[in-house]
This record gives sequence, structure tokens and C-alpha cells, in this order.
Amino acid sequence: MPLKIIKKQPDKFRMEYDVQDMTSLQVYNGQIAWGTMPWTGNASPQQLPEDRAKDLKARADYQGLLYNWKAKGHLAELIGTEKTDNTEVYKIKLTRKDGAIEYYFIDSQKFLLVKQLSFRKVQGKDVEVEFFYSDFRSVNGVIFSFAQKTKMGGQPYSEQEYETIELDNPIEDKIFDMPGK
Repeated sequence: MPLKIIKKQPDKFRMEYDVQDMTSLQVYNGQIAWGTMPWTGNASPQQLPEDRAKDLKARADYQGLLYNWKAKGHLAELIGTEKTDNTEVYKIKLTRKDGAIEYYFIDSQKFLLVKQLSFRKVQGKDVEVEFFYSDFRSVNGVIFSFAQKTKMGGQPYSEQEYETIELDNPIEDKIFDMPGK
């Protein structure tokens, strides 16, 4: 399905995706998280519940949660090294200031993030979510993963392949605001 992600510093995030030819949104404007789910029969924007809002707020961190982790109020701990897909990685535990725990697996030779492990509430239960990053390419001197696979609860969940990643395009703040607010 077509997917478009727009981020703007310091803390704005917008994801647009199509399901059955209907465009859905998940947005964090720096203060509130909101979204649309037109396939449910209600196309009106709705403020998202706190657990989804926490997830979008984390995704809105333009530089990533590990960058300046201490200044952001998080706690990072090097757990050690291990193997991920035959690659030796540093395993870092990040306790976010909101209490959520994530693990980052960074290639010990290339220093690229190859895996991220977090937890998401699904029907009141914590479910393990794994993100796998590959197909690294440089865009204006910054390395990005152009391919990502996600597993939820150990099962394949989604795959994303990005055609383009663009930097420094002008973005109006109003695209992050919830209509009617």
C-alpha cells in the first residue's frame, strides 16, 4: 500500500497510507496525536488514545531517541554484544522518559541500526514489535534505511520499501494540525 511519512523538526510527524483506496492519517503535531480511519465508516479526525499518542510522539523525534538521549530525559544502557542475522551488534536498552523500554541493535562494524525492539499495547497486553532495517543509502550525506520489515508478536506484520527520501523540503506546519482544532 502506498505510504508517505513527513517529519519536521523538532517534533512533528505525519503518516499517510492507503487502505482499499481510502487515505488514512496518523499525525502528531507536537502536542496531540490524531488520526483518521475512513474504512471504519467514520472519516472524521479523532484524537488517538494515549498509548498510540506515545508511539507517534516517539516517532516524531526527528533525530531518533538515542540522539542526545540524556538531554531528552531518557536512560541508555549498553547491555553488551550479540549476533543478529550473523552480524555482531551492540545491544542498547533505552528507557524512555515516558517509561517505555526499547532495545536498539547497532552493527558493531558499520555503526548502523539494524534492528529495534519495542513493545506496543494490543488489547491491553504488551506485544513485542521488532523492526529490521536494511538497504542503507546516502541522501545528502545522511544514511537512511530504504527497506524495513516489521514483526509483531514474532509474526511478520509489514514490509516497507521507500522509493525516495527527501530532505530539507519546505513543509507547512498546518498539515500537522487536526482539522477543526
